[in-house]
Amino acid sequence: MNQSGLSFDRAAGFYDATRALRPEVATRLTDVLEREIRAVGDSVLEPGVGTGRIARPLAERGIRVIGVDISPLMMGRLVSQLTPRHVPPDLLFGDATRLPLRDASVSVVMVCHLLHLIPEWRGAVREIARVLAPGGVLLHHGEGESDRNRSPAMTAKIDELLAGRGFARRHRPEVDEIREAIAGAGGLPRTEIVAEWDDNGTLEDHFRESRLRAHSWTWEIPEAIFSDMMDEFEPWARANISDERHVLYEVDVWRFD
Repeated sequence: MNQSGLSFDRAAGFYDATRALRPEVATRLTDVLEREIRAVGDSVLEPGVGTGRIARPLAERGIRVIGVDISPLMMGRLVSQLTPRHVPPDLLFGDATRLPLRDASVSVVMVCHLLHLIPEWRGAVREIARVLAPGGVLLHHGEGESDRNRSPAMTAKIDELLAGRGFARRHRPEVDEIREAIAGAGGLPRTEIVAEWDDNGTLEDHFRESRLRAHSWTWEIPEAIFSDMMDEFEPWARANISDERHVLYEVDVWRFD
């Protein structure tokens, strides 16, 4: 799904199962995205289209999707899930920091769970601004799909434990950093709240998926360091972090005038 050096080929077989939104949230997200796309046109570019988790429901509603990704296996999963009800997407092998499209050639760009994964993510923001036509829209979502209390504490503890083992993870930008960069590229923002819910996933679920290396934040950590870190992290989390998790899902609508 993700560009500039981080291919999700390894996740193609389990990506949808580990990233799925609850059905009512997924439907509401598709409703919001379709409304914003149709306010400008009838097509959307998605860098990091991956398996089409977000794009396929839009294609089923008649939206033409132009998908860009560096993972052939992820896009293969997308194609395998298409039906006659879908408008066939245009899929391009390419990098989000070097989009294979002309200047000012698209009206809407959609980005989900992507920018924080790209080392040169500011370059991807500039590319999005380059390919958007005047009056075009960027729909950015997913980066803030988290609990504002649990996640920062857990992230800080993991980084502390890794530092104690001589390993530093690559910096991943926070939502506010990304928003500042998009504004600097000329975007004017509006935020739509898609849904809020109390998540029933437990810490044990999080530990299990982490141990299986299901999520990309684990991939850069050597196995011996990761396993040793988790042996210390899990007891700390059980003692300090609640299973209760309130999730907010937003879509930032950026207009480039």
